[in-house]
Amino acid sequence: MNIYSKRVLITSPSLDVKENVSGISSLVADIINTSEYDFVHFQLGSKDGFKRKNFRWLIDQVSIYAKIFYTSIFEKYAIVHLNVGLEKFSIIRDGLIFFIVQKIFRKQVVLHIHGGYYLMHDADGKMLNMFLKNMFNNAQRIIVLSDLEKEILEKRYGQLPFAVFPNAVDTTSINGFKKLPPAAKVRFVFMGRINKSKGIYTITKSLSALSKYYDQFTLRIFGNGPDLSEWQAELAALPGLQYSFEGVVGGDDKWQALSSSDVFLLPALHSEGMPIAMIEAMAAGCVVIVTDVASIKAVVTNDVNGILLSEHSPEELAGKMEDIILGKKDMKLLGDNAKEFVQKNLSLPSYINKLETLYTHL
Repeated sequence: MNIYSKRVLITSPSLDVKENVSGISSLVADIINTSEYDFVHFQLGSKDGFKRKNFRWLIDQVSIYAKIFYTSIFEKYAIVHLNVGLEKFSIIRDGLIFFIVQKIFRKQVVLHIHGGYYLMHDADGKMLNMFLKNMFNNAQRIIVLSDLEKEILEKRYGQLPFAVFPNAVDTTSINGFKKLPPAAKVRFVFMGRINKSKGIYTITKSLSALSKYYDQFTLRIFGNGPDLSEWQAELAALPGLQYSFEGVVGGDDKWQALSSSDVFLLPALHSEGMPIAMIEAMAAGCVVIVTDVASIKAVVTNDVNGILLSEHSPEELAGKMEDIILGKKDMKLLGDNAKEFVQKNLSLPSYINKLETLYTHL
């Protein structure tokens, strides 16, 4: 066997949680730390707080292509695991990476789709379509998060070598943290990248409609992102709201935060894929309130192991939060069902076995 046949170049944003709040990064870190394969991590994606479209950003983007040439020449590897969110900039950037590693360096490419606007929507414009068709038609394997995604993409691109891999988390990490019993006040939590697509402004509007209950719940916010300052200003304008911004957490601090929360909020605006933070919250026994988009319904069954929002409506979210505040939902049952589902269906060891089998076949 060639000594490089078990070496994989895998892409993601920074693996340092202090630099990036990213579900892709969390999953990639688990893969690297758990798999028997040898990985070369190639960073794609700006750090949180780094502003795009300035001169430094432009230099960084140009340098990516020099780095992939250097890495491909000096860091020998057999397979490229290209993690892609189907957003306009990522499609173009990663489409060029795809062309370089496959056409110039003749590498096998695993294309791993992680949500994005153009997962559920057709691409607009010839350039985006060109990049997307090239990646989908030439990848050796295409990993999607659910049968629903596979069905959607097959209708668009045809019968291709799709592999369905629901996201997974290291459920053993949570075992040392006992779920705290309900407190006098319901403990809502948001954890993730703080940007518009996560529905943060939907949360603000919902909270403004719940002012008569401000003494009956709290909100803890963990994360970072481009809309942090604006969201802070919006929440500060709600007098009497009990909330806190607590920065980025990882490892034991993350599990401690989730174990001491009751309800996880993610009213996403569009294709989230299958959010890692949502799965982690379920693994910790939280009730998740999430929008029914993309592959989320493959994990969450409404009023069984979580609560699904049917539309991007602050009024609907406020109504679900009010039901919980007033005790109309059995939070313990929903949380226990969520934890059991993750342990049975989304465990990391099973995921790693499937991934290593895929690599071996390539």
